[in-house]
Amino acid sequence: MNGHLSFEEGWKVLEQGIVKCSKILECTSTRPTVAEYMNYYDCSYRMAVQKEHYCLEMYNGFKTTLADCVRAMVLPHLMHKQNDCFFRELVKMWSNYTIMIRCVTGFFNYLDRCYVEQYKLPSLSDAAATSFFGPVFSYFGDEARTALLTMIQQERDGSNMDPGFLDVMHGICRSEAKPLVQNAVLQDTYAYYSMRSSEWIMQYSLPDYLAKVQESMEKESSRLAYYLNISSADSVDLCLKAVNDPMMETYNSYTSEKQIGGQLLLQTYKTVEEELLDRCSSMTLGGCSSSSFH
Repeated sequence: MNGHLSFEEGWKVLEQGIVKCSKILECTSTRPTVAEYMNYYDCSYRMAVQKEHYCLEMYNGFKTTLADCVRAMVLPHLMHKQNDCFFRELVKMWSNYTIMIRCVTGFFNYLDRCYVEQYKLPSLSDAAATSFFGPVFSYFGDEARTALLTMIQQERDGSNMDPGFLDVMHGICRSEAKPLVQNAVLQDTYAYYSMRSSEWIMQYSLPDYLAKVQESMEKESSRLAYYLNISSADSVDLCLKAVNDPMMETYNSYTSEKQIGGQLLLQTYKTVEEELLDRCSSMTLGGCSSSSFH
């Protein structure tokens, strides 16, 4: 191909490459040959550097074509599945998709390194994550949220976390679906500690209950930082609302109902909270591990 390469002509070649790689989703194809790979890369490069370039068109086409592949080849596998079956299939399809994306993004390496970085757009890997989880949550939002929240609940109650769950969560956190999932996790966390605090306030002495608040804050701060891929400081802020608030609402309601003078205990809690915030401020995400959640 010499001279100017039109978008229609060039994208036809690149779309063929994406479709070929999409067969990886169903484990029915191998990667493109070296010759094919270089042809796709050369086509993308020429469309990006020629005088009348098509960088934005390629970027949008990349996202749209991947989303179409997900709707056609991933969503049918998730139909009529719930809970653990849905989760297992989601993990499998996401794993296959990540293999596919490592192949496809290679075609657009120049676009990713230059155009995307220059204009501060989401990387192709992040855009690809949105192209996967966008359709998944659009069509199977309830099933996906239920499956993910169930896994978090099981880990919170002492079960070992499935490695596939972390892969999916970290993929979600790279996509535009992250706020949706984060809100669902926080709402579920609030509901969990509202329920458990009603049990704990009857089970423990008041000083021990306040110690339980501290313990819960520490565990959930680590958990949310790890699952949601956020800083420790942001995690602590979220936990103040999702963990501290419901537990202290239960505490205040109980002491008010029992007409207990809790000034000394509240001062103790204030000291505990200040110590916790100081400790969490020195935490780093890299220091979190699933083994620290229990």
